[in-house]
Amino acid sequence: MRKYTQEEIITQVVTHAPEPVPSWNLQKVNTPWGWLGHSADRMARKMAEQGKLHKTYVGRYVHYSLPKVVKQIPMFRESA
Repeated sequence: MRKYTQEEIITQVVTHAPEPVPSWNLQKVNTPWGWLGHSADRMARKMAEQGKLHKTYVGRYVHYSLPKVVKQIPMFRESA
């Protein structure tokens, strides 16, 4: 069995969660993919800055989810 990076574990936790994951649920927790230590919330923040996660605020707390992929439709079609 291979070891997952902290970033991969966070992605798995957020992917399998039915709703956005609060930042405190990413600290000091054993997951099926491996252990997340006390700095996992910092890694999640960095991933959000890179666009790998989406963050929303619920009150004063940050919740993480996967970013929604938006397919852009062209307004004008080029005529041939």
